[in-house]
Amino acid sequence: MRKSFIFLIVAMLTLASCSTERRGLNQMRKLTNEVEAKGQYYDVEDWKEAYADFRAIDEKVDIKKLNNEQAAEYGELKGRLVSKFAKCSVQSVVNSVSSYINEGKGIIKGVIDGLLK
Repeated sequence: MRKSFIFLIVAMLTLASCSTERRGLNQMRKLTNEVEAKGQYYDVEDWKEAYADFRAIDEKVDIKKLNNEQAAEYGELKGRLVSKFAKCSVQSVVNSVSSYINEGKGIIKGVIDGLLK
């Protein structure tokens, strides 16, 4: 009986974890589509709110728990949003996004250096 209970708990935690990652991916899709569709009409507060939503989603998604296809899609969505944030006129958002841009540069450099070796 105890083994069944432990198995049930582990199964629920595993499913909840996967569900969190899928939910985060869906939220990132929705946010990306919304910013791309309506971003040209955003005011300062809209940009700040969108960026706060982006950060909240990104903090809860563990990319290691996504399969390769989902991770690639998540990375693409994240990149598209970062580029939109970088182009917005809200300086505090632009300053915050610069860390994501630098992270991306480092990843690309690491991939290229790894391929050349």
